[in-house]
Formats: sequence, C-alpha cells, structure tokens
Amino acid sequence: MKDRLKVNKLIGRGEAVEDLRGKIAIVTGSTSGIGRAAAVDLARNGVKVIVHGMNEERGKQVVDEISLFGGSAVFVRQNLALPEAPSELVKQAISHWGALDILVNNAALICNKPLEEVQHEDWDSLFAVNVKAPFFLTQAALPWLKQSGDGVVINVSSINRLVNSPNNLVYDAMKAALNHMTRGLSLDLRKANIRVNAIMPGGTATPMLNEWLKKVDYSSEEIEQIYRHAPYLATPDQISKVIVFLASKQSDWINGAEIPVDGGYYIGE
Repeated sequence: MKDRLKVNKLIGRGEAVEDLRGKIAIVTGSTSGIGRAAAVDLARNGVKVIVHGMNEERGKQVVDEISLFGGSAVFVRQNLALPEAPSELVKQAISHWGALDILVNNAALICNKPLEEVQHEDWDSLFAVNVKAPFFLTQAALPWLKQSGDGVVINVSSINRLVNSPNNLVYDAMKAALNHMTRGLSLDLRKANIRVNAIMPGGTATPMLNEWLKKVDYSSEEIEQIYRHAPYLATPDQISKVIVFLASKQSDWINGAEIPVDGGYYIGE
C-alpha cells in the first residue's frame, strides 16, 4: 500500500518556455494541488497569472511564492457556483493585466457518495462548478482570446472520464461532460486560432485525493487494487508540466485532444 501511494520526488524544473513570456493566464482553483502547480509553473515561464480560489490565505501564499522568484500574480476570489462569477473573474483579469491569452479551467468539486445517497444539490453544485463554469468562463474570455491571436483553453479533466472509481458517479459524469465540451469548443473556435484541449490526470497527490481517501470506506487492499496499474501517485508538478506545454507554441498543432497524464494507469485497465 505504501509503495503504491508513494509520490515520485525526482522532478526537474527544466528550461523556461520563452514563447510564454508576457502572456496572461487565468488558472481557476489555483490555491492548491494541480492548479497551484500550474499557476507557479506558468509564472516561472514568464506568464502573468490570475490565481483564483475561495481561500484568500492560500491564494496569498501562492502569489507570494510567485513573487519570490520575480513572477507576476494577483489573487482573485470568486465563487464559480454563482452564475455571474465567470464573467466577473474575466473582468477582474482584464482590469489587472489588460489582456488574456490562456485560460486553465481547473477548479472542481467532488462528491464521494454512493448512488442512494446522492442528492439533487450534489448534482447541481458539481455541474455548476465542473461544467457550467468552464463553459461560461470560455464564453466570457472569448473576445480576449480572439484578440490574443493564439488563445489557449486547457480543461483539467480526469482519468475518471475513462475509468470510473467507486462512489464517484457524479464527478465521473461531470468529467465526461467536460471532455465532450472540450471537443466541441475546439471545433467551434479553431477558425479564431484558439486551441482547446483537455488533460486527464490519474492519481495525484492533492488535497482532493486526500479528501476522497479519507471518505471512502475501503481497506488498504481495495485501494491498492484501484491503483494497481500506477507505479506511484503523481505530483502536481508532473501534471502542470503538461499544462505549460499545451499553453505554449510547442503544442501548436494539438487541438481538441484529451490527454491522459496518468503514468500508464488507464492502459492497464
């Protein structure tokens, strides 16, 4: 069990991606986990970042971390469950930086309940944050992404789009919807030179995974079985490297893709 859930520590920073320097990005849900790593990595590559979340203290910590290496970031608090939040978040980004080139739709909620316990409120809250918010954020960002000339939208989905996990019915359905939306957006926006892709992380050492592991009533053997095809849990930094790649011109011929970032977990299923 301990070996299966260990985290790979041998992660290098790599060279800066020069074509990202001076770009502007919104990274939703970036006060922890994959979103935080993405915000920091983009900033290391010269991107000016809107750090988004609900926890102001953690948001300030991310901004401070970015400032320490000379990066530029501002924290914006918005509750993406509210209908007006996506447009307000984009407005605040424009008021700070005057432009927008990259949108990383990372914020998500999880619902760890068996079918018989799921309530309408669970379904509605996950749909609002995990599906509607990315859609309307993209809509609000569209004029600015067009103006950018090479706008990028990156949706952080999940390997749960392909492999279901126990008591995650609602979350899994939302990630499937996000992937389908990614393909549709890539088709609709390609003539505007806006690329839209999704990444599908596997098991990653984040607060969300920790929350799930605490709530599920499984033995060590059952959890071992779930992760049997993954050599270890990923770090958020390993996932964020793919986000940086997709944001850069190095990936300029990738559009409408759904990319597993799971250490081979899915291929073994």
